[in-house]
Amino acid sequence: MPDDRDRKRTLLLDWLSAHDTHRMALHDGGPIESPRILTRLRAALPAPEESVYVFVRRDAPTMPLYVGRATQPVKRWEGHLRSLLKSTARTEAWQVHFQHPLDLYVVPVTAMQGPPIPCFPVTVGAVEAQLISLAQDTNPALLNHEGVRR
Repeated sequence: MPDDRDRKRTLLLDWLSAHDTHRMALHDGGPIESPRILTRLRAALPAPEESVYVFVRRDAPTMPLYVGRATQPVKRWEGHLRSLLKSTARTEAWQVHFQHPLDLYVVPVTAMQGPPIPCFPVTVGAVEAQLISLAQDTNPALLNHEGVRR
């Protein structure tokens, strides 16, 4: 019988796989080039729409590093990138991941195929909370601090 972690990993993988068309190359590794990252985001997301986003390493796309939501994802990532230019304990944890190629799933509420956990609601807030819960239980390196309820 699979353990709880395997079941949660499967739920996460199933949801991410169902939304793979909303995955984009965010960064190719190395120094953080905010203008290039923002150009990619704007090209992939021409119209702002309330969305859930999942930040992953390209070599481990089913192990989320961060889960968030935004009404305007490009503006939200402008803020993330500005923060990364400052050196704090929190941003250092993020900066380490930027040495690797990174992808970003940005799934608008109108494109959500269902909840990550069966029988749960499909709203941006509910899906974000479900993804954070699943990611926290399957990836100890999750960067989320807020939104993780224990």
